[in-house]
Parts: sequence; structure tokens; C-alpha cells
Amino acid sequence: MTVTQYFRAMARGLQFWKTPPPIKDRAQLAAFCAQQAAYMAQANLYGYLRTRAGLQHFNLFTDKAFTALLRPARTRLVLVCLADVTLHSAARLVEAGATRGHREAVAVYVFTTALQELADDALPASDYEAAQADFAARLAGLDWAVHLAPQAFEASTKALIELAPIVDALKNHDTEIVSNSMRFKWLGVRATLAKKLDAPALLASLA
Repeated sequence: MTVTQYFRAMARGLQFWKTPPPIKDRAQLAAFCAQQAAYMAQANLYGYLRTRAGLQHFNLFTDKAFTALLRPARTRLVLVCLADVTLHSAARLVEAGATRGHREAVAVYVFTTALQELADDALPASDYEAAQADFAARLAGLDWAVHLAPQAFEASTKALIELAPIVDALKNHDTEIVSNSMRFKWLGVRATLAKKLDAPALLASLA
């Protein structure tokens, strides 16, 4: 990814935040989750790297050896972010009286649809198959109440530190501040979803 491509991708993510559309069906929810997963992964991972690299971050993002590590790390983080925001979104349907079966069906549809949109050549097909299997395992026996709480996004917050292509000695010093920064950004996603999700309309669209 060139520097120009990087800033263009960031701009696309920010544009979605300006005027997010109402969410009244599964397809719109899948689009929302895909956009937010991509934005959260990119903004937090690249922001962390940019802070760590300082004035050298332009050179870092154009270094072929480094971008060979960065692209798969970013895509893996996108997948974890997607799982988190999908489960939180489906959990919110309980406010409209959704049954567990409804929430599970919506979660599977949203994750599968968004995954197809977000997939790129940074990872082999087997990694996407593994992501779907991991999501199914996570969904089985899920405590939905947890996914209405702030802890709903802990998997992606932890993955940010684990996947960042930074030496472990530096990560040990960064964990708390980087994790808190991502948790804060997730609060914005939660607020946007709460404002835009029309849960009754979405449930009615399933009939």
C-alpha cells in the first residue's frame, strides 16, 4: 500500500461516519459492520504504527518488507473487529424482542456477507474459512448479555496488540494506552449503531 492509498482508505472510512444511513435490514447492517470493522482496524493499527514510527512513518508504509507484514496483520485485525461488531449488533436486537434464533441468524448473515466484501488477497482462502469457523464457535453458547457491555470488543482490542508488527519489548509498554484508545473509538461505533439501528424494522424484514 502506498502512502496515497493509505490516506484514501482513511478518507473513505471517515466519509461513512459523516452521514451513516438508517439500518433497517440485514444487508444494511452487514454494510455498516463491514465499514466499521475496516475503519477500526485501519485507524487503530496504522495510528499505533504511526505513533511508534514518528516522523519515519511515511518511509515505513512504503517499505516493501514492512508492508508485506502489515497487509496480512491489518486484514486479520479486520476479521476480529468484524466478529466483535457483528455480535454486538445482533445482541442489540434483543431490545426489539428478538429471539436467540433471530440473533444467531442475523449474526451469521451479517458476518458471512461482510466477510465476502472485506476479503482481499492479503490472506489465503484457508484463513477466511478459519475465521468463519472461529466465528461459529464463538457464536455457539454465546452469552448475549456480554455483547451488550463494553467487554463486547475485548477480542479486537487484544488482537490489535498481538497483530501489530512491532517488537514485543515495545508492545509491553504500549498495551494499556493503545487498548484504551481503541476502546474509546469503539464507543463511537456503539453510539452510531444505537442511533441508526431500527431493530423493529430489521426484525420485520426477516418475516
